[in-house]
Amino acid sequence: MKLSDAFQEFINFATLERCLEPTTIDWYQRSIKPFYKYLRHKLLQPDLEALAVQNLRDYFISHRHNGNSPRTLINRMQGLRSFCTFLVKRGYLPKNPFLEIEKPKLARRLPEFLDEEEARELLQACINLKRFYKSRWRRDIAIIALFLFTGIRKRELLNLKLQDLNLERGYIRVFAKSKERLVSLNDTVKEYLSEYLEVRPKREVLDNLFVSTNRKTIPLTYQGLYDIFRDLKGQVKFKKPISPQILRHTFCTLMLRNGVNIRDIQLLAG
Repeated sequence: MKLSDAFQEFINFATLERCLEPTTIDWYQRSIKPFYKYLRHKLLQPDLEALAVQNLRDYFISHRHNGNSPRTLINRMQGLRSFCTFLVKRGYLPKNPFLEIEKPKLARRLPEFLDEEEARELLQACINLKRFYKSRWRRDIAIIALFLFTGIRKRELLNLKLQDLNLERGYIRVFAKSKERLVSLNDTVKEYLSEYLEVRPKREVLDNLFVSTNRKTIPLTYQGLYDIFRDLKGQVKFKKPISPQILRHTFCTLMLRNGVNIRDIQLLAG
């Protein structure tokens, strides 16, 4: 059986039966593409026999020789391991080859976060970064404030609908992993969200809270979110990376430093 046919069957299963997120499907596809490239380079047949233990070991060793980090290696391993698990369940492989392959060890590292002064600088940089479209300027400020003061995940933010926001009562309804929670909004976030809603582009076909300002038929995308952080990176003096995940860590760390109980932080962050 061709590897490409088996992988397409795996993707169909993940999409239709498991209903996995598009980002997860994309991750699976990115996990196997380098393996196809490796097989072509080694002139190996792209069939299920290519998933032999020694082939996989040689493939991952080549990754290390090419300078990939252990974390990247583990990421690629996890994608291929899931694929092989599927093949075993379907009877295409007698056993999972990853049972004989050890993961590389990772050095433990603390999550990065911004201190209060840096968080303030980031928000101010977003305010100072004037945009051609006022709607985009207000939108980006509201987004950074939401990340900093609520700790929500990027997927949760991108999935927010207009009806999930209740400014009068000061909360947003957030959905993640089939669970729902209410997240309180402080006065700063409510103010920035209110100002954004005043200039939010009218989109009859979209009820997303955050929408693209230059494409009328789509909500804000992961790429659009990435662009916001890329633009801000050059506007701050500190050298730390900035991303939705870093701002989530910042929210949790600053709450902890201000005396909030860890269990309460877990409930707030979801």
